[in-house]
Amino acid sequence: RVGVVCPNSPTVLGASAFPAEATRKGIEKGEAAMEWIVTASGEIKDVKVLSATNPIFARNSVLLIGSYKCVGQGRDVVVRQVFGYKLE
Repeated sequence: RVGVVCPNSPTVLGASAFPAEATRKGIEKGEAAMEWIVTASGEIKDVKVLSATNPIFARNSVLLIGSYKCVGQGRDVVVRQVFGYKLE
């Protein structure tokens, strides 16, 4: 689970705002499925977009993942997360 490997993920997600670029383009919701590796030492590498309803959400998800502080699990771990976006 993301919260186990990257324990600050709920804080990062809670502080994130809906992408301004999406608002400007009239997009009200979307998602991006992401995958990355957390190394044995806790570094994030090889961030990949598996799918996205719009490139805006993929770019924003990459930025969010970059804000995660992850904890090494003694070996490389593949993490997958779907980021949902909805203008509120």
